[in-house]
Amino acid sequence: MAGERVSEGEGVLAGQQESALAGAVEAVHSQLLPLRQGEFSEKIGKISVYVQSSAKARDAKSLSNFIRFAHLNLDAVLAAALEVLVWRLRQASKTDEQKKAMALQKTFDRLDSPAKAMLEHYRSSSDPLNKYLVAGPWGHEYLRKRRIDLEDYDRELCEMLECGETAAGRIVRSYASLNRSIDELQILARY
Repeated sequence: MAGERVSEGEGVLAGQQESALAGAVEAVHSQLLPLRQGEFSEKIGKISVYVQSSAKARDAKSLSNFIRFAHLNLDAVLAAALEVLVWRLRQASKTDEQKKAMALQKTFDRLDSPAKAMLEHYRSSSDPLNKYLVAGPWGHEYLRKRRIDLEDYDRELCEMLECGETAAGRIVRSYASLNRSIDELQILARY
């Protein structure tokens, strides 16, 4: 009799977990739906598939892989959107980029809030390579490594670039919240 009660309790908990997970998947899909347009549609579709698959994962390893692939595809979409939005100096060599990136990193490492400094640097710099590094994929990766939430940075960046209503701008503005929502999926699936 006691064994049956534990089973019933476990069943209720499992049902609640599945319901919460389904809700989290639906929340991610509702965030992805308005972003599925133009050149980014296919990559956004891949994120959607991995998110849906994560909810059906049978074990922790599969779940972890689906979430990892969703994150990788989200990062790829962000990089593609940034390439569209931020002009990249084509004449710069990889060596030039690396040297400037290291110099910028040394500067921003000394600051408590590098995101504000990076936006100000973008506004005031006349060097197109500096602008590209600060606002492009390098700048985003740098802020992630510093564990700084990108939501405010991306919102202000899109305002500066006047691109908030473009497909690429919507992706950049949505990146941080989508990233958190995908993380939430993994947390819900573990419990």
